[in-house]
Amino acid sequence: MTTRKKQTFLQSAMILMGATLIVKVIGVFFKMPLTNIIGAAGMGYFNIAYGLFNTLYALSVAGLPVAVSKMVAENAALCRYRDVRRIRRLSTFAFLVTGTAGSLLMYFGARPYVQFNRNEEAYYAVAVMAPAILFVCLTSSFRGYYEGLRNMYPTAVSQVVEALAKLVFGMWFATDMMERGLEEYKRLGTVFGRPSPSLERAQLDVLPYAAAGAIAGIVVSTLLGTLYLWLRHRLAGDGITREDLQAAPQPAGRRVLMRRLVRLAIPVCLGSLVLNITTLIDISSITNRLSTAIARDSAAILGMYQNAVPPAMELEDIPNFLYGAYTMAVTVFNLVPAITTTFGVSALPMIAAAWGTKNRGELTRGIGSVLRITSIVAFPAGLGLCALSGPILQLLYPGDTAAVQIAAPMLRTLGIAVLFVSLATPVNSMLQAIGRVDVPVKLMLGGGLLKLATNYLFIADPQINIQVAPYGTLICYAFIILFSVPILCRCARISIPVVQTFGKPLLAAVGCGLGAWAAQGLLARRLPATLATFAAIAIAGIIYMLFLFLLRAITKDDIFMLPGGEKIAKALEKRGMIR
Repeated sequence: MTTRKKQTFLQSAMILMGATLIVKVIGVFFKMPLTNIIGAAGMGYFNIAYGLFNTLYALSVAGLPVAVSKMVAENAALCRYRDVRRIRRLSTFAFLVTGTAGSLLMYFGARPYVQFNRNEEAYYAVAVMAPAILFVCLTSSFRGYYEGLRNMYPTAVSQVVEALAKLVFGMWFATDMMERGLEEYKRLGTVFGRPSPSLERAQLDVLPYAAAGAIAGIVVSTLLGTLYLWLRHRLAGDGITREDLQAAPQPAGRRVLMRRLVRLAIPVCLGSLVLNITTLIDISSITNRLSTAIARDSAAILGMYQNAVPPAMELEDIPNFLYGAYTMAVTVFNLVPAITTTFGVSALPMIAAAWGTKNRGELTRGIGSVLRITSIVAFPAGLGLCALSGPILQLLYPGDTAAVQIAAPMLRTLGIAVLFVSLATPVNSMLQAIGRVDVPVKLMLGGGLLKLATNYLFIADPQINIQVAPYGTLICYAFIILFSVPILCRCARISIPVVQTFGKPLLAAVGCGLGAWAAQGLLARRLPATLATFAAIAIAGIIYMLFLFLLRAITKDDIFMLPGGEKIAKALEKRGMIR
């Protein structure tokens, strides 16, 4: 039998969470300075390319890592290691084919895509992004395989490698394009061959090229991430020994495994596609409906944002500018779901193994722990964002105060949405692990339609415009969670204590949010803004931890999953802090 060590759910989640936090810190040093360099308009071009990339990635391959992880986890739990190895080879071939198709589709579809969105200046960023789909697909083949073996280190390290490369090359290329364009203007009065009537206009004309430079840095980072995983696999292997392979039964046929892989991958892929379509809904519906709002009453919108819109900006450029301000709020909002996504990645092999071996006790404990721990992490973060939306944005984007004024009310609403969005990926992963891959697709489709309807009906109103976009996200994910959690419990044939799982973390999070709001209000009168914000966050964290232990929201099972959990649990139990 193998001596290969498997990580528990919480150990896996902590490894991925640690990597995610490092990646997000590095991302702050990439995206925040990038936003301060290219502004909201430049980030509009950047995010239009990134939105299409995410959608085509989902269409090309996003279902395969989940299918590979589930199949590998189930076969490893049954010691069918020959099947495990065969699944890896088959999935690598599938990733290569679909990744190549996705890259070609993005490159040749770049022009029609930007024309549809009435934002042809984003063409360069979209076209440059195309090779990244192939590299990310190849990276995903390794990540899905190792996640199924419950080894999260390859995924974690490759994420950090990519983040560091993105920071270095993205900032380098973006800054270089800005400098080259403005130097050309000073010499020739043109920006990359395009005449510019003034310096202010030249500073706007160079932004599409600077955004494309930042995207090129992301492409390089995905290539380096792929190279790291390939080298690691060649040098370190997967931990499956020759004795494991000799003791394993004959593997299933290639056609049988490939058919099963495809059957699992297609619904997951559709669910991921629908999830990313919500981003495309924002990109296409926001810019299009804002154009309609401006056509209806441009004076109302200019009056609403009179101190934020650059004087040299033309009316047709305002939708992209407002969308860029919205993405500033979305960037901060996405920090929390990025962390809770690690719970979904870690939960899938654990739940799949328990489901495959019919271990009812492990299944019940696993699902309950995932939902409870996700709530404990996400709820205070969401309500904290709601309470401190303005100070946090001002802290992160000090060079774009006007855009911060636009983004702050939207982040306040998105903070409430965090409570639902953060649960979506873990719940979807667990549904996929027990074989209900169809449920996330149907619910995401319903939520996406609600979001589209909200955007279409209200953004075109000049008095509301882009400020309604976060409400679409809130409605979409509230609908998904309110239906998906009961379906998960029914299909897995388990019941969860609602008060312990959701009620106590929510009550503690309300105390956290109120503490953050009060502390910020008091400290801002006596301390510099940056210091007051950090102090308010720290005070809110202390208040939240006190509430958690007073309410006994953390259980002994949660502590046991930590490294050295038994000793920690005994110490807390002696003090009456857990049961």
